[in-house]
Amino acid sequence: MKIAILGATGPTGQALLKRALDAGHNVVALVRNPDGISTKHDNLQVEKTDISKEDTMVPALENCDVVMSCLGARGTFMKEVQLYSSSTRVIVSAMRKTNVKRFLCLTSWGLKHGEPRFVSWLLRSLFLKTIYADMARMEDYLESECQDINYTVVRPPSLSNGNSTEKQIQAREGQYVSNGGWSIPRTDVARFMLSCLDTDKWERKKVAISV
Repeated sequence: MKIAILGATGPTGQALLKRALDAGHNVVALVRNPDGISTKHDNLQVEKTDISKEDTMVPALENCDVVMSCLGARGTFMKEVQLYSSSTRVIVSAMRKTNVKRFLCLTSWGLKHGEPRFVSWLLRSLFLKTIYADMARMEDYLESECQDINYTVVRPPSLSNGNSTEKQIQAREGQYVSNGGWSIPRTDVARFMLSCLDTDKWERKKVAISV
């Protein structure tokens, strides 16, 4: 399978890139700065793109089977975040022009209704409020305006570094996994994203995951 990955220079994107290559997929890394990709592989193609400009993305998506976005932003109290919603509109437009139908992206647990533990939800709402707001806009856009796109929104809890647990990943539609852990290694997030390519179970759904 030929996979286009956005955010491949970030920690989660790097984990997804490595796991996809190890699984034998062909990967196109769409990046702002190609020098940020140190991985060398016969199945890896690195393309310089601008996520705000559709015309730079269209050539890179030709003949791809799926687009996976691990784009992430840093939130502030004062500045509105628009990365998630604005980039997704550009990505979807480029997908439509290249006839790519499958799209996976990341948001977070408790995006709209809060997490089950009030203190955790309050702290995250305070420090990540602008990020959560834009993630919600992205989800709303996919649900309301992308009936032709076969999307999966993956909602992990807090992300950690380190090796994959290789445990069975718990997944359910909704805001969180009630009996799941409160953090998940990025490598396990990458593992779940790739597993979605082998099933139609999570197509056009927003799924919370945990280990």
